[in-house]
Amino acid sequence: MESTIGRTRFGHAWLRGVTALALCLAVSLGTVEPSTADDHRPPGAAEGIDLSKTFKNPLLSPLLLPVFQLRLKLHAVLDEKKSKYAYLAFDEYRNGASDLIDPRKLNQQQLDALLKGNIKNASWAWQGTMVDLSAVGTYLNGTDLVDLKKSGESRLLAVSALNVPGKEHSEGVIDTVLNQNDVPSQAKLSGASEHQQCWECANFYHPGTPTYFGARYDLSPTEVKELDSKILSIQKTGQKHSLPASRINKLVSETIAEYETKTKTRNREAAKKIHRYVVAARKSAEDSVGKVGKKLGSVLSNDTACPPGKAPQAAGPPTNALVLAEAAADPCGSEESSTSPSSKAPTGLSQALAVPGTAPGGIDFSTMQLRYLADPGDGSGLQYSFKADLNPLKGDNRQPTGITAANQSSDAFFVWLSLNPSAFWVNLNPTEPNRIVDDRLGRTDVGRVMLEADLRMKKTVGELIHPHRALGRKFWGGVQGNCLSFRNWILPEPASVRQEGDKLYILDAPLDVKMETQYLASHGKSSARSCPRQDQATEDHNEELFRSLILPKLKHAINSAPEYAALRRVYLARVAAQWYRELSLAKETTYGGLIDSSNIGTWTTTDGWKPTDTFDQYVDSYTKGEFKVTDKSTRGNTTYVHTYVYGGVDLTNLPLEKVSGERFTADFAKLPQNVDRSLKAPSATDRGDTVWLGSPTPRQAAGLGPSADPVSAGAWALRLLPVLLLPIVVLLWRRRRRLNTSAQASPLRRAAVGGRDGQWSDSRRTP
Repeated sequence: MESTIGRTRFGHAWLRGVTALALCLAVSLGTVEPSTADDHRPPGAAEGIDLSKTFKNPLLSPLLLPVFQLRLKLHAVLDEKKSKYAYLAFDEYRNGASDLIDPRKLNQQQLDALLKGNIKNASWAWQGTMVDLSAVGTYLNGTDLVDLKKSGESRLLAVSALNVPGKEHSEGVIDTVLNQNDVPSQAKLSGASEHQQCWECANFYHPGTPTYFGARYDLSPTEVKELDSKILSIQKTGQKHSLPASRINKLVSETIAEYETKTKTRNREAAKKIHRYVVAARKSAEDSVGKVGKKLGSVLSNDTACPPGKAPQAAGPPTNALVLAEAAADPCGSEESSTSPSSKAPTGLSQALAVPGTAPGGIDFSTMQLRYLADPGDGSGLQYSFKADLNPLKGDNRQPTGITAANQSSDAFFVWLSLNPSAFWVNLNPTEPNRIVDDRLGRTDVGRVMLEADLRMKKTVGELIHPHRALGRKFWGGVQGNCLSFRNWILPEPASVRQEGDKLYILDAPLDVKMETQYLASHGKSSARSCPRQDQATEDHNEELFRSLILPKLKHAINSAPEYAALRRVYLARVAAQWYRELSLAKETTYGGLIDSSNIGTWTTTDGWKPTDTFDQYVDSYTKGEFKVTDKSTRGNTTYVHTYVYGGVDLTNLPLEKVSGERFTADFAKLPQNVDRSLKAPSATDRGDTVWLGSPTPRQAAGLGPSADPVSAGAWALRLLPVLLLPIVVLLWRRRRRLNTSAQASPLRRAAVGGRDGQWSDSRRTP
């Protein structure tokens, strides 16, 4: 239904209206209708459901969590501007509300506008976020939930707002925003408010729309009806006893004052409750950030995730997002207080993971890649920053996804450092079961990622050349002969990087795909005939056909498809590790001692996976014909074409192309600023399609100075060399001085000194 009242205003307009109405009735001695509202809801606050009966802190319930996220984000914006009004973000007298909107009732333009939000100043703040249907579905009408599931919807739009003090209630702000974007009222699936929706705000919801609240507020419809009855009773009694109008008016005023006092008392109690809830929610958020920061302390640092005797624990079903963050951030079950300096310091990455929805735009953690690395060289550790896409509609914003991506990059970085680059290859070939992967690499998740990507590449080729697809039909239409052999290798293309002192910015790092003839030629080798019974011209034709039609699609998939995200992530870590190797040749670095050490004990797989597991999957698919297409129709006849697909991933050689300062300034002028901001808070780019999530070094995050830990033996040797040489120099000087003195004291001693002194002594003899 369309709302039948104008914009709500601050204060109890309904109570003043009842007063005026009661006075008029007392004077006219007319009759009073039981309800004074002109819509389908009874007068009074929306009945709704009290979330405080289910949640210890209703602000952290799935329905009101978007409001709390709005408060956090508004505070961050105002705090960054150093605004004196930053405190208003957490003012208990600023009520927040959130409506769930059916995205099926919106077009793309409306959805984009609502997701953009407006969080620029203290007075007018609202935002739109996507929430999982699985988290909020139980709060909808049953018919709406069934309908949404049938249509395949997995997310709803939550539009949240804070009230404008003295002007408009939060529900009114939401209604204004929806009206401005022509959103039909039927799109509202539910309404939730930190305190109970007042009489006026109740009119923004159809009687059948479920409403929820965190603290009781205003008079209920029963109490309003009770007030009406008392006024009627005073009217009838006064009429019966012929009381003067002034007496009736006084009795009515006293009755209304009684209810107004009740309302004020209840509303003050609501403000106190909201204050307690806000304080507790902020504490939970800070603790979650601290615990995530504690967990992320092992990211890009050579620390084990769990201390000895502490096995990783599985988190139980979370009751809210902050509990999920705490469970994900403390899998070791540590009893260490989250208030320790190392765990409490917020970073851009820990904030984004701890409280989803507070970072800009909806982060897709599945796209996280290491794009910045720095080693200050003072022993405090590494700075780093990840780049991720902003995709509020389809992105994966789950904290476990982000933590897994961060740890995957970290583990890969240290594996790339510890092993010699000659080990960075995998090979799935059914005829080479003993040459699947380097033994050491095969004990790590990096080896698994590479092997699974190799297997995925073969599946992608099978999909691309399938004869029942347009591209496959075109390919098979040009195939000659009766044998094909596709041996493809995933290889690095030159990575574009910018180095500024001890800082690395990875600007672009694409992967390439080459056929085996190209791959071997780049290594100065020639390939054997793939199909010996087929003439060379036919082989060349088929290879050129595959190279022109299939290879570009395959390369595009490897560089952009979600199923290759893990490969791209570990490859970006490979780029960072290659630069770090070169940096360690020029200066002392924190982890230079790991280079080529083969010490991978910290980063081995822990779930029992073995390289032969992936190899067996490949052989199973290969023998069942997943990569063998045998139906080529030629003029009504069937020709059997044997197709073999194998190859591998080879990351042994990685060329780095260093971008000049001029080009970096011209094309990436704001990148250093985004990275610097990301060390303390999530930093979105101006275009709004990506975000940077970083962290300072562990000691910097804890507010500590450079590490006092011992540096490398080589550095100590250089520092101590003058000290070690000084006693030797003094000893030699004293010995020389003693010998010189002795030589001058006695002719026999002078003769014993020898050398020029002896010759000089002989020259002074007299005949």
